[in-house]
Amino acid sequence: MLGLSYLTLALALATSSINASPVEPKTICKCLPGQSCFPSPSSIAAFESTLSKPLIHPRPMGSVCFPNDPTFNALECDAVKAKWHNGAFRTSVPEAAQFINWETMINSTSVDQCDPFGDVNAPGNTCFQGRVPWGVVNVTSIADIQKTVKFAAQHNLKLIVKNTGHENLGRSFGQQSIMLWTHNMQEIKFSNSFVPKGAPTVTIEPGVQWGTLYKAVADRGQLVVGGIGAGGSVGAGGGWPMGGGHSVLSPFYGLGVDNIVEETVVLPNGEHVTANLYTNPDLFWALRGGGGPSFGILTSVTYRTHPAPPVTAAFLVANTSTEEGRLELFKEWVKIHPDIVDAGWAGFWPYSGTQFFLTLMAMGNPPSNPKATSTLQSFYDKIATIPGVSIDLEVTKPYTGFQQWYDDNFIHSQNGIGFNYTVGDFSGVPAAVSSVLIPRTSFETSTDDLAVALAELTDARPFLVGGGVVSKVDPDAMAVNPAFRSMLSDITIALSWNVTSATPQEVHAVEQTVTDWANGIRDVTKSPGAYVNEAEILIPNFQEAYWGNHYPRLRAFKQSIDPNDLLIVRQGVNSEGWDDEIMCKTL
Repeated sequence: MLGLSYLTLALALATSSINASPVEPKTICKCLPGQSCFPSPSSIAAFESTLSKPLIHPRPMGSVCFPNDPTFNALECDAVKAKWHNGAFRTSVPEAAQFINWETMINSTSVDQCDPFGDVNAPGNTCFQGRVPWGVVNVTSIADIQKTVKFAAQHNLKLIVKNTGHENLGRSFGQQSIMLWTHNMQEIKFSNSFVPKGAPTVTIEPGVQWGTLYKAVADRGQLVVGGIGAGGSVGAGGGWPMGGGHSVLSPFYGLGVDNIVEETVVLPNGEHVTANLYTNPDLFWALRGGGGPSFGILTSVTYRTHPAPPVTAAFLVANTSTEEGRLELFKEWVKIHPDIVDAGWAGFWPYSGTQFFLTLMAMGNPPSNPKATSTLQSFYDKIATIPGVSIDLEVTKPYTGFQQWYDDNFIHSQNGIGFNYTVGDFSGVPAAVSSVLIPRTSFETSTDDLAVALAELTDARPFLVGGGVVSKVDPDAMAVNPAFRSMLSDITIALSWNVTSATPQEVHAVEQTVTDWANGIRDVTKSPGAYVNEAEILIPNFQEAYWGNHYPRLRAFKQSIDPNDLLIVRQGVNSEGWDDEIMCKTL
């Protein structure tokens, strides 16, 4: 009888479950302009009075070109058009992103943008605000950040952070948001014996850019591991270190996060704290690769600096006239890739159409690794014999140090050799991007398959930034993607579209193509590893791709310090449930 009672109870429970009404999902949303919850004009004015600078209420860059816009100014329009593709200029104003699709609202039915090159005189043609924020705090002090964080938390506002806007997923922009613009925090301080590590260091505020920092460090006879971008406009104190930070110098000195000694941040509760190995070590772990600004808004970062030896650079331009020759070139490159890394080379190997380029660097002049020259020469000799392959340029050049190499090839490109990186880096266009971290094992055991996958891409920008010191750091020492410790090269893919005429469906097709191409590489590597700073719009399983087995720890820590989801970004830690615009979350 007892068994029958249990059975009867089980059936009753099952029946009641079937007949019960489904639980409706709960939705919570940010408070937006125009809603009753939004702070009143007097509240905003009171907040503004506490800041060091007045609030900025920007319109999109192109608004001055629209005759029906209050900001219309024909002379200003000409100036804006002249600077539209100037990446350095775009970093210097709060209303501009490097890739303009992140200033634009794209949904299933429309592309709401502010394109000054379209027919601005057409009836009804409007400059849409898009994803340009309604308000900008021009940060000049830590107090500005703290006050803004508390104001945004109090009113449940959508808060974003921008230092330069070099962002591939639009996380430094956001529809109807309030922006912390840290670009004007520019202090640089040196120490010969920084506590707690006792090492030579440089401490910077979040607005400092790599071009400026490289020169300041070089003037002291040192170098610092940092990002590479034409014009030097990538930020040194924002998303780059918080996402991990790979560099042409990484194989010699480690990733950016491997060189961070200390960071200071404003937490989601408004508290300003220091994080290092001894103070707030869990926060320090998360900040080094967990993605920005998920765990706090960076107010300073302290990097270890290193002596600056002379370097040797190698440049190659190879041209292929047949598909067979192009594939054989890739097979030889994949085959020798691990040897190139072990021989002490790092750098870039972009390719486009029929051309294949190398821009490589080795420490020392001549290279300190005795195998450097012979290993690279063996690759040159091999591809020179491939039918359909011609070597158009092969140059080895000594430089006094990293700084001279960087200046010649990324700042003053008229002095550069081979691939023109100033032309290759583009701004003021829409773009969809992806990255795949290719592990050493793929180069060693899947040579032909990897070569085929690479050759199927008509255009790519791979970075040889792994191996060496990068591979010797404990994968769990910090939050950065553990896939970095076993990779040799990071391949990036980027596609654009016609901003004036593209429909939402055409934009989505480009985004899908980028993911399809990246999947072709991932199918070979069997590794989902990707670089969070080269985020992919349609990436499968971003949690595993960007952080691997570190994600559960990151998410638990994120939930503990940001229980109200103030600092949430697309594809960021604990962003599950939020829509792509971080407007509403479904629980």
